[in-house]
Amino acid sequence: MPINKTAIVALLSSLCVVACSGPDDRRPPRPELTPERKAELHERFVDRWDFDGDGAVTCADVTFQRNQLFTLLDTNTDDMLASGEYRYAKFEDKNFLFHLFTEVDTDGSGTISRSELNAVTHSQFISLDKNGDCVVNEQEAEAAARERARENRSERRDGKGGRGGPPRGGRPNGITEAPAS
Repeated sequence: MPINKTAIVALLSSLCVVACSGPDDRRPPRPELTPERKAELHERFVDRWDFDGDGAVTCADVTFQRNQLFTLLDTNTDDMLASGEYRYAKFEDKNFLFHLFTEVDTDGSGTISRSELNAVTHSQFISLDKNGDCVVNEQEAEAAARERARENRSERRDGKGGRGGPPRGGRPNGITEAPAS
């Protein structure tokens, strides 16, 4: 029986696809967290995000944080931010990295009011509040914690995190030999 090269190539290709599938394809689903662990994660999350101290993570926390930022940036205390004052916003809150002064100054007055600063979307909060109700509930906090843990694991695998030291067993500063003892 002659060997069909097309069939062999197809067979080898399919074997490669199966062999190269990621470990996530074979990994069993993570077990459900206990109610105590969920409550602990939510409490930690609230400690980190509850700026107004009301015990919940809401849009009011973002507004509270933005009002504090406005007060910090308004160095001449005229209750308006000039472009020179606004330029420091990105150092205090990364949400402002991609918001130009002219975009935030929606009324075109040449200054930014407190309400204009508060109107800038807080991208991190929006990504946490999955159902858009302006409250990060226990399930949303749990999802955020799982995502953060997944990112941390990924960084460690990529050599971008972990315990430090040279990546992948290399030597620091281009040293190629072991030091003499």
